Amino acid sequence: MMTTASQFEPITLEDRIRITFEIANILQKQEFLRKLAKSLMLYGTPAHRLEYIMREVSRTLGVDAEYVYMPNVMFVTFFDQSTHTTETHFIRQAQLFDMHKLGEIYRLEKLISHGEVSVDEALEFIDNVANEDDFYPLWWNPIIYAIASFCGCIMFFGGRWKEGGMSAILAMFFAVYELFSGRFISFQPIWEITVCILIGFVARAIWRYDFCFTPIAFSAFIVILPGYSMAIAIIELVSRQLVSGVIRMVYAILYSFLLGYGVGMGSALFGTIDPASISEQALAPACKKALNAGTCFASVSQWYYFLTVPLFAVAYCIYLRARPPRWPVMIIVSAAGYVTNYALSCHAKAPPQVLQVVPAFVIGMLGNLLTKFTGKMSFDAVLLAVFYLVPGSLGLKAALGLFGSGGGGEFANQGSTFALSMIEVSIGITVGLFVANLIVYPKGTAHTPLMNF
Repeated sequence: MMTTASQFEPITLEDRIRITFEIANILQKQEFLRKLAKSLMLYGTPAHRLEYIMREVSRTLGVDAEYVYMPNVMFVTFFDQSTHTTETHFIRQAQLFDMHKLGEIYRLEKLISHGEVSVDEALEFIDNVANEDDFYPLWWNPIIYAIASFCGCIMFFGGRWKEGGMSAILAMFFAVYELFSGRFISFQPIWEITVCILIGFVARAIWRYDFCFTPIAFSAFIVILPGYSMAIAIIELVSRQLVSGVIRMVYAILYSFLLGYGVGMGSALFGTIDPASISEQALAPACKKALNAGTCFASVSQWYYFLTVPLFAVAYCIYLRARPPRWPVMIIVSAAGYVTNYALSCHAKAPPQVLQVVPAFVIGMLGNLLTKFTGKMSFDAVLLAVFYLVPGSLGLKAALGLFGSGGGGEFANQGSTFALSMIEVSIGITVGLFVANLIVYPKGTAHTPLMNF
């Protein structure tokens, strides 16, 4: 049986069927790679690993492709060597966090790398993961934000119990405000600055009841502080992801200014109504201590950290959409990083450069060893631990200082040094994590692409 489908030479029907199946197989692989890239971006894969993971999976499937990643956009180009043609796709996806689904995608990567599933099965699996219902309902968000703000106020900003309670109330309002702002497209660009104005106004307005401005104003929106974005930007730059790293760094710096501008405006508005609120609050002994609060200083007994550290971790476990079976591992790794930082800063009196490198090295080693010996993804545990180390408040203090708010120059000396401080801390985290990778995986992995920092 012959066919004259080709004008140059006749081919058999069997060859035509074989070619058709080969083309269908190639298109199916390309569809899977596009869905995989979208899933990795959506569920929170470390940005500097995206291109590497996609190249490794493409090589395993025998697809000639190239990838370029920028924040929220992946450029995917498929090459056809037989016809010397290319096909480029633009995949746009905002990055969120869902550690359970990311763990499932990591398991799929392992199965593909070892040839244990077909492309048909992989496509069905990735669709099933995407169609899973959310494990945590949206109405949990106010509770999560409140717990994180309460614990963060006590541990990181020198707040007392009363400031922690007030920051939790404002955080719940912030979460509800966030849910409703998503329903109005025209309101989305300014919702952060408007809610920060309100938080700054309230934090300054309750001064007569012996509340301090700094712990309340900073911890009320601790969940969206841009420290993690800055840390990821430095990691991308070190990994030679220049375009993505620069974009993310500029965004993190400007975002911190945006939040600081909103809090400063709210504080200045009430300061105009009641000028005594700024000067007298700044002179209060408890508020003076809170301005210089750090790891070694707290307004309450630090024995309570045995409660607040794991509670803060639980709040972020839910925020990262990790399932309860993963909570113990994530809490242990993050607590190990925090304890290391506490011991170095409060007892060893280590210099600032060491205070970030060593804890980051500890959590990186724990995460890599967990992956090596259990075969499961440990990125969720390391990510949670990094939230304890990122310099989110530095940029906010600097923004308040540069905009002349905060009253009486509370943060006036922070403005000129904030960029260097944020970058220095982020570099320390980056070095610690990369050294841990070098020790555990000196030559990379043999099959499954690394899913870690």
